[in-house]
Amino acid sequence: MSNSTLNQLTRCPLKLLILSLIAQVSMSLAASALDAPEKPAEPLTVKVAYFNFGRIRAGIPEVSNAEAIRINSEAQLRKDVETWNNKLLKMREEKKPAAEIEKTKQEGQTVVRAKQEALAQLVEAANLSVRVRVAQAAEAEAKERNIDLVIDGQGLYAGGQKVFDHGIDITQSVLKRLLAESEDRQKATH
Repeated sequence: MSNSTLNQLTRCPLKLLILSLIAQVSMSLAASALDAPEKPAEPLTVKVAYFNFGRIRAGIPEVSNAEAIRINSEAQLRKDVETWNNKLLKMREEKKPAAEIEKTKQEGQTVVRAKQEALAQLVEAANLSVRVRVAQAAEAEAKERNIDLVIDGQGLYAGGQKVFDHGIDITQSVLKRLLAESEDRQKATH
């Protein structure tokens, strides 16, 4: 941390308090981690399965729909920014007062920022919804097949080959469950 950053943080008592608490918690966690003996890994027999989240995500119609909405929303947002910029340019060309131009600029920034936040929330909600649905489908598949552990193969950083060699690929089964669920939802809405 640079001296200027530290100086800025120490000027604000709340920030200093938060930094102090974070430092205390970090030190106590580090101390307790040092005191705890490392537990050796024990061999364990489990039935492992894995799936490819990317393939599942690509196969769900709702994801395609959400992606299309995101793309359209981003295009509309770019258009809005362009419209506000053109409005500001026109005001400058017409030699409007600086205060009026600044007020319009602030208004435009506020509107665009609100739309950006709404878009981010929309994308976040769609992603969370998909993750929850995939997790539920994977859990249902695991219960049906008496599988002890299900792993997203895309998120595996070490030991992956053993999982792939000895595990069961349930990607297609999870995707089938999700597609059946999507069909049921569509039938219920029509």
